[in-house]
Amino acid sequence: MNQNISDFFAERKAAWLKAKLKPSLAADDQAQLQKEANEKFALANWLPDAARRAGQLTMVSHPSKFSHPSAKTSSVIAKSRQADDGYLRSGNVDYELDVFGNAAAMDVYKFLSLLMGDGKTVLTHLEEDSAAIKSIFTLPTASYESLKQGLTSIKQLDDSNTTDRLVKQVYFPVGDDYHLLSLLTPSGLLTQVKSRIDAIRFSEQTKQAKDCRKKNEYDATGYDDLFDLTITAFGGTQPQNVSVLNSQNAGRAYLLASVPPTIKQRQIRLPTRNFFRNSLGVRLFKDYFQPLDKLIRTGVNNVHVREGIQNCLKYIIDQVLQRAFRVRAYGTGWSSTEHYQSLPLAQRIWLDDAYIGQRENQDDWLEDVVGSFTRWILDTYEYLFKETYIKYQIERSRVARD
Repeated sequence: MNQNISDFFAERKAAWLKAKLKPSLAADDQAQLQKEANEKFALANWLPDAARRAGQLTMVSHPSKFSHPSAKTSSVIAKSRQADDGYLRSGNVDYELDVFGNAAAMDVYKFLSLLMGDGKTVLTHLEEDSAAIKSIFTLPTASYESLKQGLTSIKQLDDSNTTDRLVKQVYFPVGDDYHLLSLLTPSGLLTQVKSRIDAIRFSEQTKQAKDCRKKNEYDATGYDDLFDLTITAFGGTQPQNVSVLNSQNAGRAYLLASVPPTIKQRQIRLPTRNFFRNSLGVRLFKDYFQPLDKLIRTGVNNVHVREGIQNCLKYIIDQVLQRAFRVRAYGTGWSSTEHYQSLPLAQRIWLDDAYIGQRENQDDWLEDVVGSFTRWILDTYEYLFKETYIKYQIERSRVARD
């Protein structure tokens, strides 16, 4: 017999005797209990009884009792396909099936979960009709087929589609109609998530690394941690009433944070049609154009005023170029996406390092950018200081007539 099966019966018998044997019992009574235990946990007697009791349990992937312990729905074993879609879902994670039902019959599930020599469970061997399981289940008290039929009934699904008013439900739009969906909990997936998070947070390596941090000592590996976790409970003080996996987890499960991402605001607006119109806020440049306007309004035309005007223009140009360099620093190839296809090629060459070869080896684009730059300076000054601009234009017209 398989060692795990032998250990299972030995542990069950020891626990049964521990509850029955009392120091005050006579030797004959103790011997009688010992004989009774040997008979009760003999494979030939226990297996037929277990096959009858297996029908009191149901193996599922999505128990309904997580919504409410009294909920009763059709037994569901989800068989979803695996796909590299990045989702944490059934099919993309291997996890064990859950069981619920009569707590007094849970020993049957534990027996079916025992591993054989090849690493497969007793239940798997029964489903495959292996020679190893047939040799163990060849008994004088029951046929192999009857034992198999009884024990595998734990995994047999009914053909009904039954839900329960206690299960959370939602109307989901499908075409011009709605389907009423009953929301069930993938308990095996919850267990996998909990075990993996516990391994990250409470492994021996993590404990050692945290201890080193507390002592201000170096740790070569370090540790990871997860924040903003919420722990939810199922089943209250009786988690075993929900399912086996829930009982193993003491009714606890982790909920990961589900909040919108924190978006870092860009310091520069990428141009979609024209850098000078899209990325340069006119009113933000008012303080830069103010000294220029004061010099123009003086009406004086000497070397000092002309140098002052040139310095003001240089400063404005420098501020614009700083914003252009920020656009370049955003990343190479940003202008190749569909959203920026209306941006003139000359400005793409100027602002996107994907065109750095054309920028350094060609000059055709430069004339277009310089022309747009000049028009922006004139248009911005006219917009910010319209009265001065109109007066200057009138003065220029009068001088031209004279």
